[in-house]
Amino acid sequence: MKKSISFLFLLLINVFPLAQNKIDQDLEKCLSKDNSTAGQRNCINSARDSWDKELNKSYLSLSQKLTKTGKKELVEAQRNWISFRDFEFKLIDKYYFDVKKGTLFYVIAENKKLEIVKERALQIKEYEEQFDY
Repeated sequence: MKKSISFLFLLLINVFPLAQNKIDQDLEKCLSKDNSTAGQRNCINSARDSWDKELNKSYLSLSQKLTKTGKKELVEAQRNWISFRDFEFKLIDKYYFDVKKGTLFYVIAENKKLEIVKERALQIKEYEEQFDY
């Protein structure tokens, strides 16, 4: 019974977040201090770096919980995700830096990259947190 209540709580948190993540809060604070285009890009890139660190932390924790076979699958999935990320970043750069042009599009491009890393970080964190259920 306790596990099902805990699982339901985790599910509800993922569907209806009670509070914003600290990285998102830090991003908002940073953006409120400097809303110039360059300032926005710096804030977004800093948040992306923070999400990348979270991703690596959760990845390491998850890999330690998995069997040898599971770890192999995780490594392969992550390699494929990194390849996807790198190609997607190139596409974003090509589109928003070369096609659209204009400093506002640079901010949009950096934000799209942030969302890709954040999504993966949250996905791996969810796997890691729910591993024991």
